[in-house]
Amino acid sequence: MGGAACQSGMKESLDVTSSICDGAQPFQGRNSRNAATLSTMIPKPVQIRAARGRALAALICLGSAAALAQQIPQINRSHSFGPDQCGPADPAYIKTANETGGVPLFLQRSEVAKSFHVVRESTRENVATVLWASAKLAGAGQSFEVPVDSVTERITFTFSVDTKGTKLVLRQPSGQEVVAGSPGTEDTELNCGRVITVVKPQAGMWHAEVTGTGTFWIEAQAQSEIYFIKAEFVELRGRPGHEGFFKINGQPIAGQPATLQVSMSATQVETTEFELVNTKGEALEKLHLKTIDHDREFLELTGEVKLPDQPFRIAVTGRDAKGMPYQRFDSPLFHGESVQVVPKVSFDEIAPGEKRTGEFEVRNFGPARTFKVTVTDARKLVSSFEPKELTLPTHGSGTLKVQLAVPARTTNFGDDLVVVVASTSGAPTTNSAIVHLLVASKPEAEGQR
Repeated sequence: MGGAACQSGMKESLDVTSSICDGAQPFQGRNSRNAATLSTMIPKPVQIRAARGRALAALICLGSAAALAQQIPQINRSHSFGPDQCGPADPAYIKTANETGGVPLFLQRSEVAKSFHVVRESTRENVATVLWASAKLAGAGQSFEVPVDSVTERITFTFSVDTKGTKLVLRQPSGQEVVAGSPGTEDTELNCGRVITVVKPQAGMWHAEVTGTGTFWIEAQAQSEIYFIKAEFVELRGRPGHEGFFKINGQPIAGQPATLQVSMSATQVETTEFELVNTKGEALEKLHLKTIDHDREFLELTGEVKLPDQPFRIAVTGRDAKGMPYQRFDSPLFHGESVQVVPKVSFDEIAPGEKRTGEFEVRNFGPARTFKVTVTDARKLVSSFEPKELTLPTHGSGTLKVQLAVPARTTNFGDDLVVVVASTSGAPTTNSAIVHLLVASKPEAEGQR
């Protein structure tokens, strides 16, 4: 019997929750008849900022499917399947992988140890995504060109399929096929996939060819000094005279102006060209970004983006310092949404024994519809919330009120408040907002006044 393992890409700009938006439940134990029921979330260290303990995050997801992943490894439940099968797996895991830039692995019991090849390589320092693509084969195979720059120390190709028999052929720039035993290569064959790591790879254009049937996933990750630090949509906020760009809450709004801000490690880069790519790894449109910080260790650019009508990632291509081509994909998947959540919280601290109400405005940019609301948090600070459903007309808005109550005898801590709002009819739409609050005792002098 086998099970699914979800290798999930992470980054600090993700507003994260568990698979609550998809109704997934945590793994409670292992049935002896199941094989690998692992869903391992593998973070990318270079792109992660640890969550600060002082922050209480209020996350509002609007939609029926917000496949967001934990920032720490987690084990979840999946379906079991036969020895010669590649699934089925829980759709929540597939969505989590697709949304975060990871790869679902359909493992047999005997292959669990082999999967740590992916874990080891994904958790090295300065690991960046060179290519991410997924598609369903319809007769003809697909090929990909993968530029490997001159400063890449090692590169790992992770290939997974949901139909046994689908194959990956990988060729070096010289045209030589990479096989088990190739110099500097670790080649792990799986029942439903393959993982290949090449140390000191030849710089130039590598070629990956996929043939067979069914859906496949392919990801290339390089350990290199060229990588995204962050890529996020921002808006101008702040007090008059002190305005600045801040990350927006959730996803950008379809049909509305969107400002993108990216930063990358570019000490080994000669040129940069930014673009949007789809989930097949294909270019959608070129971006015209303006450099606002020329520091090559933290090259920062910004510009307006016309949102496509399909999910997309941010990518950069160009030449490295030695003139060799490079390519990088930012892991998270963006998608223009037709609903927005605007925090209206008037406080940023809450004290032990105190009760406060946090408000959020929900704006509907799509057709009239109803949204179902679910609220939860790890520390159980939510005492109630209203309404349980929001019915909004086109261009209408409504207010969500969340009641928070902190126990009197409480030490300082942070919490994650998760609010999920799912459209109950029509095309599903998803969005989110985060408000950071400090749960801390008031100074003694202030408490005596």
